[in-house]
Amino acid sequence: MNQKNSSSLPGAMEIGIRMHNLSDNRGKPRLIQQWQYLWRQDFVELRHGAKVTEAGWIDDVNAAGSIVWIQLVSGKGRILIHRNDGIDLWRIES
Repeated sequence: MNQKNSSSLPGAMEIGIRMHNLSDNRGKPRLIQQWQYLWRQDFVELRHGAKVTEAGWIDDVNAAGSIVWIQLVSGKGRILIHRNDGIDLWRIES
């Protein structure tokens, strides 16, 4: 039987490097300036300036990306945020 070591497969090292680089971004907040690119169930922090005021999961986004419904953590309910409310949304990559 001829068994190949997975480390000797062509490209195995490249795949490992790419996977490592992707995992480096996990858990790092990223400011989302165009809300239409938020997806349901994305976890976000709500910030006013540098202060995190709340956190939760995206429940819905209107087509224009100007209104977002967020289900807050710890059973605090749902809130609606408008683009002009002065709140920044930071996606937490998982």
